[in-house]
Amino acid sequence: NFTDPNKIGLYGGSYGGYLTAMGLAHDSKLFAAGVDIHGVHDWTINLADIQAATKYEKAPDYNLALKTAWESSPVAAMNSWKSPVLIIHADDDRNVRINQSTDLIQRLNKLKIENETILIPDDTHHWMKYSNAIKVYQATADYFVRKFK
Repeated sequence: NFTDPNKIGLYGGSYGGYLTAMGLAHDSKLFAAGVDIHGVHDWTINLADIQAATKYEKAPDYNLALKTAWESSPVAAMNSWKSPVLIIHADDDRNVRINQSTDLIQRLNKLKIENETILIPDDTHHWMKYSNAIKVYQATADYFVRKFK
C-alpha cells in the first residue's frame, strides 16, 4: 500500500472548492487537510438574493428549495468538520462572492478549527493576472507539503 491514510488532501476551485468544503465537513476522518479556492459554502445566500430580487411573490416551493439549499451546503455540517483548511479567495470575485469565504472563516474560528487564509487583492474568479494563478497553486502545494511532511 503506497497511500498513507493520514496524508490524504483535498483541493479545488469554484465548484471544486465547494466539493472540498463538503468533503472536509462531511468526512474529516478521510481527508486530513484541504485547500478551498473560492468555493460556495452556503447555498441559501443565493436563494435569499433571488427572493429579495422578486420582492412580490414567493415561488410555491421556496421553503423546500431553501431547506434543500441549506442541506446541500458545507456550513450545514460544521459540527463534523475537524480537518485544517487553507481558504483562498480574490477580493473582486464576481462569480462567488467573497462573503462565502469570510462567513466560512468565522464559522471555522468559532469552532476552533485550524484554518489559514490567502486573500488575492485586485483580481477575479479567473485569476486575470498570471502571477496570481502561480501564487495560488504554489500556495496550495506548499500547504500540503507543510501539512504532510
